[in-house]
Amino acid sequence: MATTVVPAPSDAADCAVPLVAPDSRADMAAASAPVASRPAHAADGGRVARWLGMLQPRNRLATLTTRLALRRRGVVPGARFFVHGQRPRIVGAGRLRIGTRVNLRGDVAPVRIEVARGAEVILADRAFLNTGVQVICHSAIEIGPHCRIGPDCVLCDTNHHPVHEGDAVRVAPIRLGRNVWLGRGVIVLPGMTIGDHAVVAAGSVVAADIPAGEVWRGNPACFAKAVRCSPDFVRP
Repeated sequence: MATTVVPAPSDAADCAVPLVAPDSRADMAAASAPVASRPAHAADGGRVARWLGMLQPRNRLATLTTRLALRRRGVVPGARFFVHGQRPRIVGAGRLRIGTRVNLRGDVAPVRIEVARGAEVILADRAFLNTGVQVICHSAIEIGPHCRIGPDCVLCDTNHHPVHEGDAVRVAPIRLGRNVWLGRGVIVLPGMTIGDHAVVAAGSVVAADIPAGEVWRGNPACFAKAVRCSPDFVRP
């Protein structure tokens, strides 16, 4: 029986891995490096972004500068007052009172508060005013505790101009009770009172007093249904 003999290599180099050009060795080493080691900088960037999101440096700066501007007006907001986004625009020589944990959001458009000389605006504890809200006060406007004022709402206690010749300009206080919710774009006319827990649907015009615990909608707003809630209910 014939036996095939395989000749042994004459040199160890004959059975080695083919030589790699010097310039490409670094490329092969990089390609064979563990995958997890390459995006480390990306992971660090993600952690930094999360930390910045939690710290909210821009919002904290807006809150600080707003506090300083209010102090120059003689207004000291309550504890945990906070501003999101753009600083509110506050004009006029009237009085402004701001309770604890009041929140003003101006990420799309700033909240604007106009308070004429001799008038007073009250933002009670935990009131929230969303982006683009306008409060125009020539007499008195009170926004009660836990109120939620939706984007682009307008509360105006004056009609600015008479309707008929010989009429006087109407100026009358506006008062919102506790835990009132105004949907987007609601307009509250002079002299209106909105009771505790009431809800006004988006786009409505409030031209009559709204009793506590009712939902109103439309232009002019009218009764839609009752609110089911306990007396101490607070909307999240």
